[in-house]
Amino acid sequence: MTDRKAIYDLLKLKMEEAGFHFEKEQKPHLQKRKESELVFIHPNLLKKFEENGIKVNASKFYIKPLTDEPECEIGLVTGTTSPLYKFTEFIKPNTIDSNRNTPSWTNKENDNALDQLLTQIKTYSNSTSTDKNVNTFLFTWNPQKWNWNDLQESIDHLENIGYVVRRWSCGNSKKIKKGDRVFLVRLGEEPRGIMGSGYAKSSYYVSPHWDGSEGKTANYIDIEFDILINPGKNVLFAKDDIDKVDPNKIQQWFPQQSGISIKPELLSSLESNWFDFIRENKYIGNAFISNDVVSDETESFMEGKSKEVTQTRYERNPQARKTCLKHHGYSCQICEFNFEKTFGEIGKGFIHVHHINAIAGIGKEYEIDPKNDLIPVCPNCHSMIHSKRPAFTIDEIKEIIKTTANSV
Repeated sequence: MTDRKAIYDLLKLKMEEAGFHFEKEQKPHLQKRKESELVFIHPNLLKKFEENGIKVNASKFYIKPLTDEPECEIGLVTGTTSPLYKFTEFIKPNTIDSNRNTPSWTNKENDNALDQLLTQIKTYSNSTSTDKNVNTFLFTWNPQKWNWNDLQESIDHLENIGYVVRRWSCGNSKKIKKGDRVFLVRLGEEPRGIMGSGYAKSSYYVSPHWDGSEGKTANYIDIEFDILINPGKNVLFAKDDIDKVDPNKIQQWFPQQSGISIKPELLSSLESNWFDFIRENKYIGNAFISNDVVSDETESFMEGKSKEVTQTRYERNPQARKTCLKHHGYSCQICEFNFEKTFGEIGKGFIHVHHINAIAGIGKEYEIDPKNDLIPVCPNCHSMIHSKRPAFTIDEIKEIIKTTANSV
């Protein structure tokens, strides 16, 4: 006969390792089951949901017998309104609690869904949030209204230099600010879908309207794109991909207005699926190119593919950039150029961050040390690093500069 007490003791230990606090042992409420159930709370998990704008009603978690049978499954159950059931950050339940047919997680042979869920909960609740004031917005491009004549030129610039900045209409939105995350979706005729991502390089400003109407103005921001896709040549992150991010269809993905907010509860899934998509289609660009994004510092960061590390935006982690620059400063580590010293206030905080080991060549998730794996470089040196493939090393570029200077 199975030692069921040992199972409960093991699961209690696993729950506590995942950050749950054991509250009490009790008889299952209004049920005839002979075994007791264990009641837990997880303050950090609930706090994390609230920080991400997710309403939470279910605050208790139970390790309990799932039927009245003596040798029944033992699993984790919580309130049916819990975000654990709704969002793609968390593995789907693999069994049912016969009381009210509540979806539940358990460990079966060749199916350790409960262990996976606990790992995901631990990662999610312990992840360092980006600044709560940093939001994500969806911008639009409709080729039926405006012909983007130099799209391929912009893509070539991004590929060769590591970034490209474009002014873009943000509709009526005036809450976008420098550092906010941006996605660009193509509207109109097929192909339709997300075709780019980047960061806001400015807060909104007013300029003459893009359609050329005399006396008419529009709101704009400057977007620094890290990914751009040409829909005439390559596939977009289309409806089927978007449905994986938003299976419950709570977000408007093809809006008429540019600059709408993307719901916080979808962001982790969007970034993870977007990264998978750009990596599988070989759309990954070269550089860390956005100006500093305010965020909390941690000791190390996960980069590359990550469906469990919700902190990862895709393959470029802004927290890692911040830690790198806090350690190394804002001067190029090759030629010592400093934008603030040369350009004053407009150059403050501007520098590229070069990943010494190219992520695109690693092809998997891994943990980096921002102080040793990342290095600030100016755009000129960065362009020279990537002027061949595989890229030049830092030492090779320094030696080229030294040799050239000595020969003059």
